[in-house]
Amino acid sequence: MKKTISYRLYVLCQKFPFLRYLKSLLYFTDYFLLLFIKKPKYDKNRKRKEVLVIYNYAFGDGIIFLCAAKGLRKIYPKNKYNITLICQKGLNILYENENIFDKVIPYDLIGATVNLKTRFSLFKFIRKKYYDIVLDPIGVGECTTNVFMCRAIKAKDKITILDTTLNKYLCPKWMYEKIYTKIIKVTEPKLSLIEYYAEFVRGLGYNNFKIKLDGINVKNFNIKLPKEYFIVFPSAGTLMKRWPVEKYAEIIKRVYKKTKLPLLFCGTNTDIDSINDLKPLVSDIPQYDFVNKTSLLEFIEIIKRAKFVIANDTSAYHIAVTNNVPVTIIAGGYTYDRYVKYEFKGIDKYKKPYIVTKNLDCFNCDNNCKKLKKENKIWPCLESIDVEEAWKVVNRMIDDIRR
Repeated sequence: MKKTISYRLYVLCQKFPFLRYLKSLLYFTDYFLLLFIKKPKYDKNRKRKEVLVIYNYAFGDGIIFLCAAKGLRKIYPKNKYNITLICQKGLNILYENENIFDKVIPYDLIGATVNLKTRFSLFKFIRKKYYDIVLDPIGVGECTTNVFMCRAIKAKDKITILDTTLNKYLCPKWMYEKIYTKIIKVTEPKLSLIEYYAEFVRGLGYNNFKIKLDGINVKNFNIKLPKEYFIVFPSAGTLMKRWPVEKYAEIIKRVYKKTKLPLLFCGTNTDIDSINDLKPLVSDIPQYDFVNKTSLLEFIEIIKRAKFVIANDTSAYHIAVTNNVPVTIIAGGYTYDRYVKYEFKGIDKYKKPYIVTKNLDCFNCDNNCKKLKKENKIWPCLESIDVEEAWKVVNRMIDDIRR
């Protein structure tokens, strides 16, 4: 995996949590950048009101967000509102595939986090138009790029969300109260991310909104696949979330012995390293390799057609759950309630994920691990999960499928 500046900063912030507080200093840096950018004027003659949705999170989070974003059109109908989404460059195809947004703008939002030139360019771009409404569904729990983008954008209303049940806030109250005109407050503890986004939609006025898992509809899929297969996804967005490939190899051998299903690998260029490490360990298992051979949407469709999936805390897991594919996730307890568990209000009939985790005394630490040491390459709670613990859950999933 190529270790970019953004990635290195992420790792440093996990090992030294106090660094996460320092991101608030960008508020003052941005003050000088914005001095050199002209403010836009409001267009009084526009036929439809302009809504801008900021979503700078990664692929897996975006899959979850789409389940709730489908409720936006109920609040902002096409005949009255023009909805634009700005997202990370490369993920735009995911949002363009859905009939939610009138326009999707891809941008290097990751680069804008650490590169002042890219950041200035971004601010200059988003200040070209004066919006009626800006929506920030990510929220203000931390000083992430979405907060600073909202500060730079000119709009009549800026709406975000705040989880009041968190023990600490990494974004100062004075900052978000100055930036936003409305803050939707979450008061229910331990909400999964999918319900967190649903609360945002409800807070916008769609009071009885319920999550619907209708998955991603992929058109024109022409890749020839085996009739049946299972997927193991040993990669993850960061090395710290990757369960050791040696342990995955043992699980794969047991799965094949029990099912005789072929193994299929899929993913992008960022997943090649972990998959290449795993493949020699299971060379005697029939396997198919589609890594870096598909588009983003084709990758989703391959997961949708799998008999079942075994994965780390990564996009493959969220794709499987939101598309009702049986899946076992092997993850630490670092952000369990928010990102690992899936619970929905008013929905009982969905394929609940099978979860392998370790409930240590620091469970749900929100990436603020007290046990993390300098020599640790992955989260201690993830590393402590052994093969027998994982196999017990995977085996139960297979038996449930057969029933």
